[in-house]
Amino acid sequence: MKLLYLAVTNDCNLRCIYCYARKGKDYMKFSTAKKVIEKYDCAKVQFTGGEPLLNYKLVKKLAENYECNFAIQTNATLLDEEKIEEMLDLGISIAVSIDAPSLVNDMLRPYANGEGSTRDVLKAMMLLKSYNVDYGVTCVVTPYNQRYLKEFVDLVYAFGARSISFDIVKQVGKAKKMPLPDIKYVKEAIDYAKRYRLRFRNILKESLSLECAAMNGKAVFVTPLGKEYFTCPTLAYSKIEKCPRLCYGYVNDRT
Repeated sequence: MKLLYLAVTNDCNLRCIYCYARKGKDYMKFSTAKKVIEKYDCAKVQFTGGEPLLNYKLVKKLAENYECNFAIQTNATLLDEEKIEEMLDLGISIAVSIDAPSLVNDMLRPYANGEGSTRDVLKAMMLLKSYNVDYGVTCVVTPYNQRYLKEFVDLVYAFGARSISFDIVKQVGKAKKMPLPDIKYVKEAIDYAKRYRLRFRNILKESLSLECAAMNGKAVFVTPLGKEYFTCPTLAYSKIEKCPRLCYGYVNDRT
């Protein structure tokens, strides 16, 4: 198995307008994570959610007890110096979710109370830069931020990001009826970013064809309660015919 996605919680402090995750307050237990990590011989384990830093104790405990290539995808609002120092010591790679300059990002990714989250995210990104962390950002491209992608590239480069992943919004969850963005804006942003020598993941092929490691049987997604899906986190909650979810059962029901 190439990649293991662990949704350590489905709880989140943001209310992104395109969110695919199911609402809930479930938190993965160490016993569940232990079983699934020991079950699969994974080259990489990625912590996801919800917001995985809400279950940071589990993230830290797993990294302390297993020799895996760990990574975390976080909205960064809960990042502080202590967590950054600990994750650096534990070798956990960090990727930050942010979609646009402040005005647009606050609309796309507000807190539960409706307030914008961008100020706190940028504060965390500046902390990462001050620690010289080789971190990346993930941007979900929608019709609402597609025209701001070049400005976005300037912004994240200034705040120390070394890589960018442009993920095309998938029409699941809250975004089920959201129109798809124009891919030309992504291509233009990638060309524009060459001046900064930023690294990019080749997302266009994956996004348009829905091909990914999960579709090739090289990844598994595990929910907080231990349910396994041979798919990526986004499509685990979808009913897209190209990704029939291939549910494999519950970790806690298997020895």
